[in-house]
Amino acid sequence: VDLNIGDIANVSAQIGAAQTLDAITVVGTSVGSEVFSPDKMGTGTDVNRETIETLPSANANIQDYMRLDPRVAFIDRASGSISAGGQNPRYNAIRIDGVSASDTFGLEGNNMPTRRQPVAMEAIEAINVDLANYDVTITGATGAVVDAVTKSGTNEFHGSVYGTYRDGDWFGSDPDGDEFNGFTEEENYGVTLGGPLVKDRLFFFANYDKFTQSAPGVDLNGTALGQSDSDFTLDDVAEAQQIAQEYGFDAGTLESDSDTDLEEYALKLDWNISDNHRASLRYSNLEQSKLRINGTGTSTASLSSYWYQHDKTVESYVGQLFSDWTDTFSTEFKASYRDYSAVRVIPTNAPSVRIYFGGTEDAPSGDSLYLGTETNSQANVLQTETWDFFGAGTLTLGDHDVKFGADYSSNDIYNLYGPQVFGVYTFYGLDNFRNGIWDTYNLRTPQAGESLDSIAAVYKYEKLGLFVQDQWYVNNNLTLTFGLRADRPEVADDPQYNDEAYEAFGYDNSEILSGDFLIQPRFGFNYMFDTERPTQLRGGFGLFQGSGP
Repeated sequence: VDLNIGDIANVSAQIGAAQTLDAITVVGTSVGSEVFSPDKMGTGTDVNRETIETLPSANANIQDYMRLDPRVAFIDRASGSISAGGQNPRYNAIRIDGVSASDTFGLEGNNMPTRRQPVAMEAIEAINVDLANYDVTITGATGAVVDAVTKSGTNEFHGSVYGTYRDGDWFGSDPDGDEFNGFTEEENYGVTLGGPLVKDRLFFFANYDKFTQSAPGVDLNGTALGQSDSDFTLDDVAEAQQIAQEYGFDAGTLESDSDTDLEEYALKLDWNISDNHRASLRYSNLEQSKLRINGTGTSTASLSSYWYQHDKTVESYVGQLFSDWTDTFSTEFKASYRDYSAVRVIPTNAPSVRIYFGGTEDAPSGDSLYLGTETNSQANVLQTETWDFFGAGTLTLGDHDVKFGADYSSNDIYNLYGPQVFGVYTFYGLDNFRNGIWDTYNLRTPQAGESLDSIAAVYKYEKLGLFVQDQWYVNNNLTLTFGLRADRPEVADDPQYNDEAYEAFGYDNSEILSGDFLIQPRFGFNYMFDTERPTQLRGGFGLFQGSGP
């Protein structure tokens, strides 16, 4: 029986007595496509491997396939942000092999920890996009639930070598005649290999993927230096570089390629323990590095000391165990660990400097030049460690499939964000910069006797979920689902009470939603009409809790 992601099939066979049988062949034929499955209560789109291989995808990311669902649309192609049903991209849940692969902190516009999903598309077997699923196991999403399943090895060795190349010169000009400047060249290549370690018992699948993109960096025509009425020139920039050198730091240059490098690899093992038990284990690692260019606009320009390299790493382990204990009772257990880090690597530990070339000494204004360490990058490190556990049992009682279980997630967060810890200066003109006569100066420091690490936000967010569901096959036409889910979020430590916050907003900031269960009833129905052509009415309602803040 071949099923799509999230589908359930009940196959009944009645065998009668006969005089002599040399062999028995049982063939199951669906009464229609998966769209008319009696177990579907909501709406969704299935994307199989054949579709993935057929559909061209220049970016080789999961978003290109999510938008095959007509209710899904790009809202920002640069970041890969996807909206489902008009919802914010952060309301979506992205899962790989049934385990969350979404952004664990919430800063990324595409709701993934990096530019692409943690596993290369060449290693993904199928995708399901669901916008209305009333199953009680659904949690952490009020938009779309996107499930992807990775490839597995088989009894035959199989593999692939692939690669793509794009050149910026291949793109045409826009209607205004401006040439394409998104990137200069882009390469993506990789290899996959799968097969048996022990025939019929133990299998492996491995993949490696490398992505590089070179962008042209700063276009000076789009900065203050490219304007005909600019307040400063390249000679002024050279003088600012020389003054910074006298202060003891390298201000950098105006030119650098804005490169992106992404490397990922994964290994999956599948083990048929017995006829009734099977397990899988997957390891994946993704490393991404991208140069971020700040401080450029029609009235500003910046030197490379003001830019930063954004390095991200995602390492994950996923284990699953499926067991059929009897003909009527089965269980499923999952456990995963994910380590995520995002670090801004700065070229120099210098204060942020902004030099104005217009206005007056008492009121600097006009065009300006940035150098030194950008304000928000002076201390900026994010690390999360996430554990997820899931356990469920399904018991068949006549016409009822009763599912029950629990899930638990734990997210340990370390967020070091220290703007202005190196200082932030503004100057009027190069002479004042040379003589150390600043217009404004801001500096933030830890409390006396404390280190820089003391300003980091260190906390733990946990969530426990309990669920039970009855799927009732009333007759050949009607299927009903009744479910109940309870989620309890918990934060280890209450925030410290802030008098000023209470006076300003009238709320006690130390009181948070922690330790209380949210009860979420869910109901779904599916009715198949007795018509010549498949006709079905389905729907439902329920309460859903999104991901943690």
